[in-house]
Amino acid sequence: MPGLLTKILCSLPLANALSLTSVSSNTFEAFVEKHGRSYGKAGTEEYEQRRELFEKTLSDVKAHNSKANRRWTAGLNKLADWTESELKSLRGYDGSVRTAAHSGSRGAKASRAFLQAKSDDFSDLPEEKSWATLETAQHIRNQGSCGSCWAIATATVLEFHTEIHGNKRSFSPQQIVSCTQNPRDCGGTGMCQGATAELAFDFVLKNGCADEATVPYEGVDGTCTVNQSPSFLESTNGGAAFGMSGWEKLASNEAEPLMRALVERGPVAVSVGATDWQSYESGVFDGCEKDNIIDHAVVLMAYGKDATSGSKFWQIQNSWGDDWGETGHIRMLRQDNSETYCGTDNKPQEGTACKGEDDPVPVCGMCGVLFDSVVPHFG
Repeated sequence: MPGLLTKILCSLPLANALSLTSVSSNTFEAFVEKHGRSYGKAGTEEYEQRRELFEKTLSDVKAHNSKANRRWTAGLNKLADWTESELKSLRGYDGSVRTAAHSGSRGAKASRAFLQAKSDDFSDLPEEKSWATLETAQHIRNQGSCGSCWAIATATVLEFHTEIHGNKRSFSPQQIVSCTQNPRDCGGTGMCQGATAELAFDFVLKNGCADEATVPYEGVDGTCTVNQSPSFLESTNGGAAFGMSGWEKLASNEAEPLMRALVERGPVAVSVGATDWQSYESGVFDGCEKDNIIDHAVVLMAYGKDATSGSKFWQIQNSWGDDWGETGHIRMLRQDNSETYCGTDNKPQEGTACKGEDDPVPVCGMCGVLFDSVVPHFG
């Protein structure tokens, strides 16, 4: 269908979600006016198709919020009338190439391996851990229409870690997007068409990275501002210039090493299935089925327990603007036993994997949060 928003999906900041009290009296006409939609007159093809999408979202929000024992609250935001193809672009991974998620390092080889699974032994870990007091936790990016979640997650994690190690600086997601090579089409075909956090960390380790002021984010493929010739790579200090000594892909579908990395190292880049996040507003999200397509890269910055419901959660920093969810964050239900909530990603070719391998893979944790995690090493 004609899609006015197809090319400008995320360039607009997401609007504050409307709770059920305001949803009950909301109309599509008011929504169109509030968000400045340009659909033409009522009765035109796109206007009516967008109205249908909005009404479906509104119905789903009301149905969810009417549940007596729900852990989270749904709301209407600027995503309420978007098509599934538009939402896929927002999540960031490109599904146009055939790929596979069982490629162990997803296009790059881990440079360090310090954190090993201990069979869900959490006895020496704190009941909660959060890096929310750091300045980086307040820096919520909006990826725009570029499928750059993988680059933004990497830049954000590196900002967290340099702040933790007393040498805070910013990192340019735009340079990572423009310069990271992706010869095996892992997570997409590269640049705004998708890649992986592993590739991004490997690029920064070898090449270093400009700060965001030097190479500001434009949300486009862009032109690489790093000389990637062999002679340059041999002479540069790369990540060592700011203290990065390596990066590690954690054991897949294991909760303990992920928690340990968060506690002992700092925030972690994780891959999730975000298909069901459209209407999240607040609370502890438990809306993902066990079978889930991993299609989005985000930052794990905390775990803990909700004071009201007692539900354990993972707290995620997203890249959809600070007016989505809980000021740019989502809390997802956490199970300590890695095998409690496991399913299958039956379409890895639509998410994070590399070209030519598309066998189904097991995914564990709410929204598959335990499937693929990467942490840098400093010092």
